[in-house]
Amino acid sequence: MGRSEELLKELDEYLMTNLYPTHKIVVREARDIYVYDVDGNAYLDFMTVVTTALLGHNPPGLADAIAETAKRLIAGNGYNWYTEELLNAAKAVLSLFPDKNLYNKVHFKLSGSEGIELALKIAKRYTKNTYIMYLMGGYHGRTYLTGSYHGMRRREYGPLPPGTLIAPFPYPYRCPFGDMPPEECGKAAVETIEYYINYVAIKDVCCLVTEPIQGVGGIVVPPMDFFERLKKVLDTYGILLIFDEVQSGMGRTGTTWAFEQFNVKPDIVVAAKGMTGGLPASAVVTRKEITSAMQLNDEHSTFGASAIIMAAVKATVDYYNMHKEELLSNAKKMGEYAMKRLMELYDKHPLIGDVRGLGLMIGIELVKNRKTKEPATKETSDICLNRALKRGVLFVTSGWNGNVIRFAPPLTVKQEHIDKAIEVLDKSLGEIEKEENIK
Repeated sequence: MGRSEELLKELDEYLMTNLYPTHKIVVREARDIYVYDVDGNAYLDFMTVVTTALLGHNPPGLADAIAETAKRLIAGNGYNWYTEELLNAAKAVLSLFPDKNLYNKVHFKLSGSEGIELALKIAKRYTKNTYIMYLMGGYHGRTYLTGSYHGMRRREYGPLPPGTLIAPFPYPYRCPFGDMPPEECGKAAVETIEYYINYVAIKDVCCLVTEPIQGVGGIVVPPMDFFERLKKVLDTYGILLIFDEVQSGMGRTGTTWAFEQFNVKPDIVVAAKGMTGGLPASAVVTRKEITSAMQLNDEHSTFGASAIIMAAVKATVDYYNMHKEELLSNAKKMGEYAMKRLMELYDKHPLIGDVRGLGLMIGIELVKNRKTKEPATKETSDICLNRALKRGVLFVTSGWNGNVIRFAPPLTVKQEHIDKAIEVLDKSLGEIEKEENIK
């Protein structure tokens, strides 16, 4: 029995492991794209801790910045007093936004969920309207509030909070309006949203919150003109557009922010995950005009904006900015290469129903039958938590039906790593198709 197996048994004894549908390994160390367990086994990380290790595990300078700060200051936050670390982190994050007229104020929280909740509060304060609109399949966190405001798994924790509207998201592979071209699907979604604004909420909507590309929802990429159409409608009614860039931000799609891909500028942006290299933090970014609506003591956090976390934010963003051209170029190049290789698998394996994505944010949707599009949920989980894991590659499931493999390596990924991941997927898909007679 290996050390991992021994520890897994103990973990099952003490933890609520029924809440952790996770890979059955015990990790000791991680560097760049590799994760190592306590038995010394190496794994290629193509889930990057749900896109957190964006620049690779432990990028240069991060651990030193954390350690140096921890020697001086551990307790404390950005609410009871200020620190230079907080100021430096704020400057670093705002440096990622070229339009200083639209993005000149930042507030730090501990998680994407907290960041989204603050963005919603700001929108209500600023517009003085009450309804919040979000889109089907969207995911904005796991707190009780954000869990109610995202478009997945609401049934178990319903009913929805008052003043909540959920509208269709243009999911090209499974368009909610029927079989139609992606652009028509996007147009129908915008028309439906405008109808809801007028006749359901009676023009009392403060904001619409959405991911530019749905992450947990299955790496769903809307039609490229969708957000331009949507923003025009929202501006007509004075409704703020909030972009949840928790997963898609800081280079993941080949541009610093995914909103750059869609030629739209949201009113509020929430960033997190890859921004810190792994420590808990999120940033809510907007303009002074909007954030000025908030009042003293509207927000507090016992641990928010601590010096250690702010030092990590600055170190991570500084590293990104220093290597930005190289990282973005690699995200685009390796993303294109991955799509090419994955389309080769699509032609070979009937289990693959769709491959989509931008940059290194790619989804592989598995179906039992391409004609009916029946989700291959069990098979997807089997590949991620069993077959690929045993072959040394870490994937994670996503999707409305849990049938999408997220293909999301760090921005430092090399072609040889992608080839290895493709080889593992190829073997895993072939085994299942043979065992289940999927043709």
